[in-house]
Amino acid sequence: MIAGIIFDMDGTLIDSEPLWRKAEVAGFEKVGIKLTAEMLAEHTAGMRNDEVVKYWFNHFKKEKDPDAKKVQTAILEKVKELIEIDGKKRALPGLNYIFNFFQEKSIPIALASSSPADIIDVTLKAIGISDKFIIKCSAESESYGKPNPAVFIQTAKAMNISVENILVFEDSLNGVLAAKSAKMKCVALPANHDYERAAFAIADIKLKSLFDFTDDIFKKLN
Repeated sequence: MIAGIIFDMDGTLIDSEPLWRKAEVAGFEKVGIKLTAEMLAEHTAGMRNDEVVKYWFNHFKKEKDPDAKKVQTAILEKVKELIEIDGKKRALPGLNYIFNFFQEKSIPIALASSSPADIIDVTLKAIGISDKFIIKCSAESESYGKPNPAVFIQTAKAMNISVENILVFEDSLNGVLAAKSAKMKCVALPANHDYERAAFAIADIKLKSLFDFTDDIFKKLN
């Protein structure tokens, strides 16, 4: 029985992934690492900022480079700036619909994001949904970010709901992997360029929009 809902944020509630990619490309350029948005989307989408930097520094054999912290900070500062400028118009379709869907059923809603807490606050404020969640958790406080399930497990504990009774909404493969590793049900909402990616078959269901989540689907997942 589904007793609680957990939403990812970036790419699930707001089309902020292009902003993250833009900030990441610029941040890595500061230390001579040339990345494309496509490379970032394929390999590190949904991961925590410090783990994205670690991944690419390892990839380019810069494991002990002291500039890693500088890149992390540059990315976060740029993302916050871009969200404050452009975030309001990037809310994804169906937010009111999906929140009303679960509120009418008196099912509590939480948020579990790879973004730091201050960026979560800026983002939710920008799209006007700060009041929709009983709990907001950031993976920054965990030893590992997604695809590790820690942030989802911690959020379930804070909600006081068993993991088997949680339904997660995620856009990235790393997020879906984290949800399923936590033994939760998961709705995948991949970006258009990722929709046919075979690995998303691990989700309980794959949809193109929050509007596509219906009562029939809810009943089947229950």
